[in-house]
Amino acid sequence: MRIFNLAVIGTNFIVPRFVDAAQRSGYFRLHSIMSRKLESGLTFREANHYEDDVLVYDNLQDMLNDDNVDAVYIASPNAIHFMQASACIKAGKPVFVEKPISSNAREVTALITLATERNVLLMDGMKSLVSPNFKLLLENLPRVGKIRQCTSTFSKVSSRYQDYLDGKNPNTFNPKLSNGSAMDLGIYCLYPFLRMFDTPREVHAYADLLDSGVDAAGIIILKYSDFHITITHSKVSASANSTEIQGDRGTIVVKNISTLNDMTFIDSAGQETDISVQQDANSLLYIAQHFGEALSAGLKKSPINTNILATKIMTVLDEVRRQTGVKYPIDSQ
Repeated sequence: MRIFNLAVIGTNFIVPRFVDAAQRSGYFRLHSIMSRKLESGLTFREANHYEDDVLVYDNLQDMLNDDNVDAVYIASPNAIHFMQASACIKAGKPVFVEKPISSNAREVTALITLATERNVLLMDGMKSLVSPNFKLLLENLPRVGKIRQCTSTFSKVSSRYQDYLDGKNPNTFNPKLSNGSAMDLGIYCLYPFLRMFDTPREVHAYADLLDSGVDAAGIIILKYSDFHITITHSKVSASANSTEIQGDRGTIVVKNISTLNDMTFIDSAGQETDISVQQDANSLLYIAQHFGEALSAGLKKSPINTNILATKIMTVLDEVRRQTGVKYPIDSQ
């Protein structure tokens, strides 16, 4: 099996987790790190105990000019995903982009078009759809009978919220970087439901905005022909993050929609059955494996995290922002 040289863009908390997953998948070795500041990249390399031969760049084009780079993982702020992914594709580098893949549907469409023209793999980084338990969720879905309603919550207090309250304007609450609660957390709820039930007939959204202009918390209602889905999300409060798919013969309860580590089927008599399997502690392992498998097979798009689904997700999020008044400067560029 070929081992691919992986370059990573970004030095935030998710990068070491993805590098661990990528290397344990057996498909990748860490080749290089790109950070806006060379010193930050060097500090990141040392802090994570990466080998000294892992290169550190502070210029994207210099990294992309390295012929030894086989694939790129992007974990930078949302607003620069499009620019960086475009540069990777133009350089012929297969690219895996953390969710959300871009700031809006216009950018997603442009990226997909560019990747198709250049015959380069572009993969959306939503991890849950390739997990073992999502496959089990699909297999058990008929057990609930006719779908009547679904609820899903993903809320947790951002580690940067206190910085925001202290007036430091952190990236995670900055509209210039295409952030906010629906974009960062609500998206985890949207992906599984649009994968299961396709595009809703109607989208209704409500949100509470911070003074910075992004949504602190909100509600998204997806209306289908004979049932609805209610999604609640928040970056300034926490919850048990439960998801329910309710039917006339039973209910599937998912403990956390972002990882799907714990799922239970409850029949109409109240009998509970565990329908999940134990998954790896690093929930990124399966998406890293999927990326490696796609590269090894010479695929130019994921058969699971499809380009069509990525476009539908961003179209819904565009509508959510339109209804809630969240405006990103990048939308008007």
